[in-house]
Amino acid sequence: MTLTIEIPNEIEDRLKAEAQASGVPLAELVRDFILEHYQEDEDRRIAEARLDDPRTPLSGAQLRKTLGLDN
Repeated sequence: MTLTIEIPNEIEDRLKAEAQASGVPLAELVRDFILEHYQEDEDRRIAEARLDDPRTPLSGAQLRKTLGLDN
């Protein structure tokens, strides 16, 4: 997929400088940045959903037993 966005010149200049300094194409730098931050947001959403889960939490001992690590 190709996506076109408008960003302030100052940010564009900073991204270009970072891409040049790190030796990667600008498109790759921006794509990696977006994917990394998207994944962090997704991880946060999953964590928040789990916090809202009404199930009783397991203790460490219960978890070890459930996973078969208590032997």
